[in-house]
Amino acid sequence: MRIHINTPAISRVFRIMALLALVVAALLPVMPRAASAQEAPPREREERREPRPADAEEPQVPDADRGDEDRGDEDRGDEDRGDEGIAPDESAGARAPDGPYRSPYRLKFRFPESELLFDARSERGSVAAQSSMPEREWYSEQMKHRIGSWGPPARKFDCPAEVREKPPEWKRERVIAAASRFLGYDYQHHHIPGWNPPEGWPWKKVCSGRNGKGVDCSNFSAFNYNWALGIHLSGGIRVQAEQREVESSHGKVVAKVIDRPKGEPDQWYDELVRTLKPGDLLYIRTSDMSKVSHVIMWLGECAEGPDATPLIMDSHGAGVKDANGVAIPCGIHIRPFNKGSWYHKSFDHAHRLIAD
Repeated sequence: MRIHINTPAISRVFRIMALLALVVAALLPVMPRAASAQEAPPREREERREPRPADAEEPQVPDADRGDEDRGDEDRGDEDRGDEGIAPDESAGARAPDGPYRSPYRLKFRFPESELLFDARSERGSVAAQSSMPEREWYSEQMKHRIGSWGPPARKFDCPAEVREKPPEWKRERVIAAASRFLGYDYQHHHIPGWNPPEGWPWKKVCSGRNGKGVDCSNFSAFNYNWALGIHLSGGIRVQAEQREVESSHGKVVAKVIDRPKGEPDQWYDELVRTLKPGDLLYIRTSDMSKVSHVIMWLGECAEGPDATPLIMDSHGAGVKDANGVAIPCGIHIRPFNKGSWYHKSFDHAHRLIAD
């Protein structure tokens, strides 16, 4: 049997194969970069990152690139913080922590914590859900120039159906339990607590001495009420302090305002302590009383320590001593509301966002 070989056809096949090889070779340098951009989620990046010395120089983001296109200037948080002389250092004579800081304070709840945070381990409680911006975009070169040091804007959460009909006491404990998930996080000028910028990202210098996960005081209070109850406070300290009506996923919430009592601070300390309830937000003025510069969350009966001093939770940059005389580190911690302290003497007013 004679086999006929079509030489022109074979030549065409070889030419096509050679052309395909050239195309694949041209694409190979691009493909690894595209894959690597999505390989390392923020948590893995944190585990591999070396600690940064406190005096290390960081790239500073210009004012025009503060990442507020999505939120507006009023949501830039508490830019002028205690590490810039706004709050006094009250840790004089305090001992440095012996190793990692161990707080003498603890939270206590009437309702089971698993019930208060029933959705914390769901998609709603994930880091990716903290912003409506897809997580895969947070660390791209384009976003680096667009969102700058502030990071992705916070998502506006709905109030879960299981939460809406709960009694006020349960809602107050839920807000505090939600906030407790971030205890130990750094003080950072970010919109969301879980954003963890890589090395070389623009950074607003703070007492933490490095970039990393964390938020400032007003973005902390805003995120907690947002996630826990669907109440959408501004992340900017001065705007938040004046919000008497707040948008939420279930209509407007009218804040009950607790004004600074008349008279000298020592005369009304006990009265204020009796008036406040867990979850109330207290707005604190600068030492010279010129403007509101800080916000703290009242814990009331939801926390206890070695003594009877009332306790608060905040993200703070200035020095405060705990009940054991140890300096509380910069960042999100439980702190004492001591009589005669800056928190007390510079108290301006409080907002109660959970109706009685």
